[in-house]
Amino acid sequence: MSERQNAFTIKTNRLSDEVYNQLATYAKSRKLGDYISSLILRDLDDASTGRKAMEDKKTYEMFEYIKNELAELKALAQTKGFVGSDSFKEEEPSKVPQLKEGKIADLANISGSLDDDDLEEYNDF
Repeated sequence: MSERQNAFTIKTNRLSDEVYNQLATYAKSRKLGDYISSLILRDLDDASTGRKAMEDKKTYEMFEYIKNELAELKALAQTKGFVGSDSFKEEEPSKVPQLKEGKIADLANISGSLDDDDLEEYNDF
């Protein structure tokens, strides 16, 4: 960064009377520096907002591209016979089996038994 200058020069002969009078009013009240600074900060904020809007637009475009590619892949898979037509349908939440904590499967009919000999076989671990 270059060394700061104590003052900047503005060529007032290139300014309209309206702009000159506005700058003169701020200069007389010793608020010209604050006014110029606020204008520049506003411009910087607008530029930042513009970049954010551009990034949002690019993200949306990428999402749309991916969505279209996925639709094409689904159509291709269905025409090539890789999958049935029902494979890509989302299941309704009520049809998806829900496991509850601690419940792995329903074992209604358990048969068999363990005796002491069976347990001794596995004690050497």
